Amino acid sequence: MRRDYREDIDWLRAIAVLAVVLFHFEVPGIWGGFVGVDIFFVISGYLITGIIQSELAAASFSFARFYERRVRRLLPALYAMVALTAIPSFHYLLPSERTEFFHSVAAVVTFTSNFFFWFQTGYFDHAAVEKPLLHTWSLAVEEQFYLALPLLLWTLARLMPGRRAALPILLVVLTIASFALSVWLMRHERSANAFFMSPPRAWEFLVGAIIAVEGFPVLRNEVARKIARGIALVVLAIPIFSLRQGSGFPGLNAVAPCLGAVLFIWSGIGVPTQKRGPYSPFHVVRFFGQISYSLYLWHWPLFAFARFSKNSLVLDAFDKVALFALTVLISYLSWRFVEQPFRERTLAPTRGAAFAGALFASLLLIGGSVAGALWSRTGAADQIASRLEAYDTYKFEPFYRSGHCFNPASGVFADDCLKLAPGKANVLLWGDSLAAHYFHGLSKAADPQSVNILQATQAACMPTFNAAAQFLAACRNIAAQMAAFFRDNKPDLVILSGDWLEYARPPRFEGMVADLRNTIADLNRHGIRVVLLGPSVQFKGRLPPMLLRLHLRNAEARADDLLLPDAFSLDARMRAALPKGERFTYVSVLSAMCPARQCPVTVDDDVPLAWDHAHLTAEGSDAVMQRLAWQLGLK
Repeated sequence: MRRDYREDIDWLRAIAVLAVVLFHFEVPGIWGGFVGVDIFFVISGYLITGIIQSELAAASFSFARFYERRVRRLLPALYAMVALTAIPSFHYLLPSERTEFFHSVAAVVTFTSNFFFWFQTGYFDHAAVEKPLLHTWSLAVEEQFYLALPLLLWTLARLMPGRRAALPILLVVLTIASFALSVWLMRHERSANAFFMSPPRAWEFLVGAIIAVEGFPVLRNEVARKIARGIALVVLAIPIFSLRQGSGFPGLNAVAPCLGAVLFIWSGIGVPTQKRGPYSPFHVVRFFGQISYSLYLWHWPLFAFARFSKNSLVLDAFDKVALFALTVLISYLSWRFVEQPFRERTLAPTRGAAFAGALFASLLLIGGSVAGALWSRTGAADQIASRLEAYDTYKFEPFYRSGHCFNPASGVFADDCLKLAPGKANVLLWGDSLAAHYFHGLSKAADPQSVNILQATQAACMPTFNAAAQFLAACRNIAAQMAAFFRDNKPDLVILSGDWLEYARPPRFEGMVADLRNTIADLNRHGIRVVLLGPSVQFKGRLPPMLLRLHLRNAEARADDLLLPDAFSLDARMRAALPKGERFTYVSVLSAMCPARQCPVTVDDDVPLAWDHAHLTAEGSDAVMQRLAWQLGLK
C-alpha cells in the first residue's frame, strides 16, 4: 500500500542531511549539525510505523514485502558506496587503517557497524576522520530498529485486535524507557553506549512513531499549522547552530532536534502537496531531500579521502566548495542510476531477484573485506613506516601512571600519588590527560634528592574546584578530593595543566578563566605557589599517521602544515586574562617549544613528539620539560 507523497518530509530530510554534511565539512556556525542523524531517526520512525500500521489494518502486511522494500531502499546505494570506496583506500589509507577499513566493510554488510565503531573510537574523536565508513553506524541502528518494530506491531495486532489504545500506550512506555536509559547512561559517563547503541536511541524513532498512530490529533487550522511549522524550524535551528560536539550528547541534548522534527512532521499531516512552478526554491530543497540518502552515504568517505590527499590534512574554503559540488553530483548519480532503478523495479523486478541479489552482493563484499584485510596485513613497509605505525598501539599508560595517579580505577587517587615528602620541595601536577603526559618529563627533569613529584590527573577534568560545571561525576569527585587534600596539605608548588582548547570552546572561555582565577586565588590564600602551563602543542590530526603519510610521499614534514594554529591565539588570550602576582606564574609551553611558531614534530632520532593529536610520547614529555624546567624552578 503506497502512502501519499509528502513534500514536507523531503524538506525535513534536506535540513537533516545538509546539517550533517555542513558539520562534517567544518562549515563555521554549524556547530551541532550532527543532530541531523537524530532528525532522520524521527522521520524513519514516523514513516515505517505509518506504513506497517496501515497494512496491518488492511490485513495486507507481509514481512517479506516489508523487508523487500528495505532491501531495495537501503542496500544498492550503500553497497555501491562501500565497493567504490574500497578503491581509493589502497592509495590513501595506511596499512593499519586499510585493515580496519576492510573489517568495517564486514560490519557494514552485517549491520553491526555501530558495535564495531563503538569498540573502535568515539564519534567526535580526532581519529574518527580516519575511518571512511564511520557514518554507517546510524544505518546499523536504523536497520536494527527495522528488525524489532515490525515484529512488535504485528505481535500487538495479533494479541490485542481492536484495542486501539494498546499501541500508543506501548509506544509511549517504550519511549520513556529508552529515553530514561539514554539519560542514565549519560549521567554514568557512558556516552559512547548512549550514542552508538540501539536501545538508548530507540526513543528517537519512537517519538516519530507515536504521531503516526491512527487517531493521533491532527492540526486542522491553517494558521495553527503555520505557527507549529515556524516553531519547529526554530527548535531545529537552535541545536544545529549552537549545540557543541562532545560527551554531552545524546541524552537531554537530543530532545530539541527530535521534538523539532516531530512538530515539523505533525504540522504537515493531512496537508496535500502543492503544485509549484519550475523555478520555485522549494524544488531545490526537495531535490536535496530526494538525494538525502545517497548524499549522506557519499559525503563522509569523500571528505575523508580529500583530507588524505593533502599533506596538511586540512581542506581550505575552495577545497570544501569544490568537494561539496562533487559530492552532490555523485549523490545525484547514485540516486538516479542506483537507488531509483531498484526501487522502481527496473532492476531486480521480482522479490526473489531482490533478495538473491542482496545475498550475492553481501557475500561478495564480505569475501572482499577478508581478502582486503589479509592483503593489507602482508603489505611491505620500510623501517621508518613500521616504527610510525607502531604508535597506533602506543602504550602510554606506564608513563602517565594510568589507573593509579591518572584515571584511578577506584575513582580515588592512591596514597603515594598525593604523599608529601618531608625535607623536599613538593610539586603537585594537577589536571587532565594533558597534565598526565608531563609527568614522565617532569620526574626526569627534577632532582629526586630534593624534589618530590605528586600527581592528581583525571581525563576530561579541568583542574579547578568548580569541576561541577563540567557535568561529569568523575570530575566532581576529583574536585572534592582535591579540596580535601588542600585543607590538610600544603605543597610548595602546584602545576595546573589541561586541554584548554577544549575547555575554552565558545562560549566557555570566560567561564573557564573565572574558574581558574578562583582556584588560583584559593591556593594562593593557603600560601601555595601556582604555575599554569598554557596550551600544549597540538596537531591537526594524529601526528604519527601524518608523519607516515608524508614519509610515504617523500614530502617534507613542515610544522605549518601539521600544527593546530588555534592553540597560539588561545595562549595569548589566557596569558592576558589570568592574574599576575607573586604566587602565580603563567608559563607558555608554545613560547618555549615553538620559536617563531616552528614547533618540533619529532624528537630523539625521529620519535614523534606526540602519539596522537596532542598527548606526548615519553620522549616528547622529556623534551618539553627540559625546556620548561628552569621556568618551573626545577633547575
